[in-house]
Formats: sequence, C-alpha cells, structure tokens
Amino acid sequence: MDHKKLIFIVILATFALITALFIRYQTLGSLELSTLDLRFQLRDVQPVDDSPIVLVTIDDYSFSALPDRWPWPRSYYAHAIRNLKKAGARVVGVDVIFDKPDNYGLEKDSLFAAAIRAAGNVVLARKLDQDERIKTYQTMTDPIPLLANEARSGLVSIPADPDGIYRRYLPAQYFDNAFRPSFVVELIRKYHGIADDVTPEFEETHFRFGDMQIPSYENTSMLINYAGPAGTFPQYSFVHLVDDDSLVLADSLDENTFSEHLLPDEVFKDKIVIIGSTASELHDDFPTPFLGSGAAALETAGAEVLANATRTILNSNYYHRLPFGTTLAIVLILYILVIWIAYRYSALMSIMFTMATVAVYILVQFILFARANIVMEMVFPVTTLFGGFVAISLYQYVLTRREKQRILGAFQHYVPAKVVAELIKHPEKLTLGGEERFMTVLFSDVANFTSISEAMDTTALVKLINEYLSEMTDIILKYDGIIDKYEGDAIMAEFGAPIFYEEHALNACLAALDMQTRLKELSRNWRRQGRPVLTCRTGINSGNMAVGNMGSKAVFDYTVLGDEVNLASRLEGANKVYGTRNMISEATCKLVESEMITRPLDLIVVKGKRKPVKCFELIARKSEKLHDLKARVLPLYMDGISYYEDRQWEKAIGYFRNALQLMPDDGPSKVYLLRSEEFLKNPPPEDWDGVYQMQSK
Repeated sequence: MDHKKLIFIVILATFALITALFIRYQTLGSLELSTLDLRFQLRDVQPVDDSPIVLVTIDDYSFSALPDRWPWPRSYYAHAIRNLKKAGARVVGVDVIFDKPDNYGLEKDSLFAAAIRAAGNVVLARKLDQDERIKTYQTMTDPIPLLANEARSGLVSIPADPDGIYRRYLPAQYFDNAFRPSFVVELIRKYHGIADDVTPEFEETHFRFGDMQIPSYENTSMLINYAGPAGTFPQYSFVHLVDDDSLVLADSLDENTFSEHLLPDEVFKDKIVIIGSTASELHDDFPTPFLGSGAAALETAGAEVLANATRTILNSNYYHRLPFGTTLAIVLILYILVIWIAYRYSALMSIMFTMATVAVYILVQFILFARANIVMEMVFPVTTLFGGFVAISLYQYVLTRREKQRILGAFQHYVPAKVVAELIKHPEKLTLGGEERFMTVLFSDVANFTSISEAMDTTALVKLINEYLSEMTDIILKYDGIIDKYEGDAIMAEFGAPIFYEEHALNACLAALDMQTRLKELSRNWRRQGRPVLTCRTGINSGNMAVGNMGSKAVFDYTVLGDEVNLASRLEGANKVYGTRNMISEATCKLVESEMITRPLDLIVVKGKRKPVKCFELIARKSEKLHDLKARVLPLYMDGISYYEDRQWEKAIGYFRNALQLMPDDGPSKVYLLRSEEFLKNPPPEDWDGVYQMQSK
C-alpha cells in the first residue's frame, strides 16, 4: 500500500477512534471538569464591590448568641425582615425551608407572615425532593400555607456534577407539566419588578424570562460564574438584624445589638439580601470550583452559591460553551497539522511542535475563558493531539525499523558494521537511484585461477576460494570498503560509499597492501597442507563515478558505474604485463603520495580507450621499512626510467640489468629491459610519446 494512503488511513482511524470513545463513554468527563475548575482559579477572584447582593448569615456566632435553640422561633425572622425593610433592602430572600409549623406556636408564624406581608419584597425557599432510586423529582416541599400565601417561593435545589462539584444552576425545573422558577429567578423578579404571571420558558438553547435570556450551558442548566471562593460576598451575622427591644439577647451581645449605628450606612439599601446558613451544625455548604484554592480551601455556603448565581444573571455575565462540532473542526485541523509535522520533520522538532501546539491551545482556552466567557473542551483536544503524535510516531517507528532492516539486510554482509550503523542512523545518506561521487574502486583477481580450478575437485575448490574471499573481505571491511560483488575469485569493492569519507583512496591502498600480506601468510599454510598457493592482483582507481541502487524495481544492486570503474578493472589486468601485484592510477597516486611508496610503471592506453593513463605500482607504506633489496632496486629502476624516456637506450639497459641482478624477479625492470633492447635495435619514431597500447583487458 502507498505510504500516503496508509498515513491517511492512520489519521482517520485514530481520530475516529478517539472521537468515538469520547462521545460514547465520556471517559474524559471528570478530568475535563477539573480543568474547568482550574480555569476559574487561574482567572482569580472578581470584585463584587458594586454588586447589589449582600448575605445575612445564620452563623455559629448567631447560634451561640441567641437564647433559643435551632430551629429558631419565626419571630426572629419577622424582626429581621422588619429591620431589613427599615434599612431599605429592595429584595429579601430567605434560604430556609419553612415546611412545618413553628414549634413555638402559631403566633410566631403569624408574626412572620405579617412581617412578610408588610415588607412585600420577600422570597421564600421551596425544594423538589428526588427519588434516589430513579433520580427523578417526585414531590414538592413548599412553605406552610400561612407563609406561602404572603410571598413567592423559589426552588433552591442545586445540581451537582458527576464529580460532586456544584458548578451549574437551574433557572427553572420541570415539575408537574410546567417549569417552576428557581429561588434566584424569583429574586430577580422582585428586583426588576417582573409581573407574577411571567414564567421562565425553555427555548432550545436558553431560558426566556421576561426580556431576559439565560443561555443553557448543559441541558437546562447554566454555568454559575463564580466570583471567587467562600467569603467573597459581604456577609453580616443574623444576630445584627434582631431588634433587642423585642428580643432578649445573650449577655455577650449587649454591646453588639442591632442599631443602625452598628452597621455600615446604607449597607442594605436597594440590595438583594439573602438570608442563609453558614453554621457548621447545619451542613448547608457545597464544594465549588474554588474548593482547594487559597489558604482556607473552604466549601461555599448554599446562600453564597445562590448569590453567585444571582450575580451571574443580574450582570448577564454568562459562560457559553462552544458547540462540540466547532471544537471538533478546530481539533481536526490541529491534528492534521501535528501529523504532518511529525511525518515531515525530526522527532525532536515534532515533539517541540506538538508541545507548543498543545501549550498554545491551552493558553487560548484560558484567555477565552477569562476574557470572552467561552468554554471549550480542553482534555479531549489535548489527548487527541497527543494521540495523533503518538500514532504517527509509532507509524514512523515501524517504517524506520522496516527501513533499518532493509538497509541491514542489504548491506550487513558486505559493508563495515560502522557504515551500516551510520546508514541506519541516517538513511537519507543512501540516495536511491544513483548519484555522482568522487570515490575509489578496487578490483582484485586471483592469478591463474582457471588452471588452479581445473586441477582441484569442486568441494576443495569451493573451500579454498571461500577461505580466500573471507579473509580478503574482512580486510576490505576493516578499511571501510564495501563489497560490490564477487565474480568467482574476483572481488569488486568501493571506498567512499555509501557514506562518504575523504580517505577513500588511502583506505583502498591500505586494504590492497594488507590483502597481499595476508595472502602470503595463507599461502604458507596452504603449502604446508599440500593445497594450491594463490596470488592475487589488484587494480585501484579514483574518480567520479555513478553510485547507487542499479537495476529493476524488483531486483537491484548497490554498485558503481562509469569509465573510472572500468579503468580500475583494466589496471588489475595490466598487472600481468608488468609482473606486479598492485597497480594504481595517477589520480589515486596523487591522493596517497604522502603516505605510500609507489613507482611509475607506464603511460598506457587500456583496451577500448584512446586517452593514455599514467599508472603506478603500489609498493608499501612510507611508515614501513623497505626490504634492503627493494630499497636498492628502486633508485636503479627510476634512473633506468629516466634514460628510457630520454631515449638513451644503452644507459637504460645498464640500469635495468643492475636492478635485475639484485632482484631477478622484478617484473617492471624485466619489461623495460626488453623494451630498451628492442628500441636499441629498432628505435621508435621521432614523435614517440612513450605510450604503450594494451592489447588485452
């Protein structure tokens, strides 16, 4: 399958899988809710100084100060409402359920009802009781009729999210075939003077209440825009609202009894006053998004939760959830971008890009939340982006392993281990299809192999040639050469590919010298074993040649092509003419002359070519001491060559004979002695350029 198609399938499959898991199971829901809390906390506390909402708390201080035990006589609330009316409160909401007659008698209920009627601005609390077995509301708990007839009542039920945190508020709840207004909506009704016959109606995406639209965040609930943690709204103890002329207080409260001089001026004037419990004994507190922030890390009283919901509606400061389809489209774009970067660039760059994308996405979510009141999914997009990165990384890992295995399989038997390691690390260095490169090629062949093979049985021949090729191959690999191919007893090797290095010519020459040394050692062993002795010849040339994978799409070899390759092969064969073992071209000689001892052999034109090539014998490393005879022969040979090129045949003959007296088997001296003697008898033409025309390969 085409890589692009496979990548496309991987993208769609992983994206579809993650999306399906998210939609079907909501596995990330709790974590998403936690990020919503974090957004509230990082947004920090919002000022409520200009808010018309004040809390009067039934607190521990009130419990210890008032003489009666809880539940208090309702005359307390009557006094509080009268005093709030006197202080100019615009609306008074009492977050206490008065569903049973006062334990202190009907007179107390009558006093409370009269105070409510006189104030005309009171909202009482009611609640829906839920059947825990089927999680539906079954019964309504209302104030007693005496009180319910004097004031409107609103639902104080607050839904908890699956993790137990109270983030949402229900402006109305459906019960008995109609939406029943909440406590907060009734406070808003009184505050804005909305008629009693106006009821909230749910219209697909929002509640409509008079001229107000309360947007839905989830189902029929809104997200409360919490101003801050517990204690954000101004609070005054219930004790301070009780008139001491009508109620005897505990001795400790004598100096703190209600007086318009003991509370700040106009603290309740034109305000929405919510009376509710903060006493630890009543347990009317709830965990909110700010639970865990700040030093106190307290749960928030139910009355303050209602205050936050009231403030949200009064200010029309709602949070809006971006449609999931929009979020999905944004995530898909980012997902494809992450996949593309991960596929095109290095692992480090793709990791950095993915991390940066996620970081920017998260930062944008916090900014949208704090500045534009927009809530977007955070966990699902982040996990999807990381999931995409992991998916393409795994895909690339599989492809990389496959590529490494392919490279390893293609090169491990004829390329040095460190070259294989480098190719695996940087496969891009292996240019498929071929490239031109300046490098060195070596050809090696066993002398008289045909005669040797004819005299041996097949099994012995195979064993001998395998032993020979193994030893020679190890030496070539040692010098970072690669085996191009074996042809019977012949070896073709390249230096400087597939990983280029500057010392390719030197390494080829070192390999050739070591091959001759090792072959001599092998021959001594073979001679003792009664096996044939082998000699080999090498030809080395450096130049520009095409290197790469050559062949068909199905079958190909990593090889080199070009005239420079052919020249190396011809030089190997030319050794037969001069009786030498290692012959190198002038191009190679120039590259190694500072390291190698060489001597000029000839200016030859190989078969099939017209341009003459100067060739040299590769003798030894300059760092090694030459054999005494060889050291004495070389100067004689060089003097002989000088006279030969100067057409002084007799002097040349003298030097070549002297060289052969010291070393009778010196092949080049033999060749030039015969030529000099021939030219002495039959001198070449005046335009003779010293070029020798090769008649065979």
